[in-house]
Amino acid sequence: MIDPDCNKNVFQLWKEGGEKLPFTVIRWTWGPASYFLVEKLEIGKRRYGKAWGRFVRDGVAGEPQKMDNAGSHQWKIVE
Repeated sequence: MIDPDCNKNVFQLWKEGGEKLPFTVIRWTWGPASYFLVEKLEIGKRRYGKAWGRFVRDGVAGEPQKMDNAGSHQWKIVE
């Protein structure tokens, strides 16, 4: 089921959150025990860029990595 709240890109969420890092996001296709901890952003032209952080599943954080699809409108903030 598509979550209608997953409708922004990571850079929009960062801006709306006061440009603070780190923050956590989830994609509409992920289960509630998985999220991505955004730790670093590199903003390019047109308010898009690159994002890095760690994928977390069941409370276990993975290695730092570049985030895929950060510019797509399918993310929301999670606490």
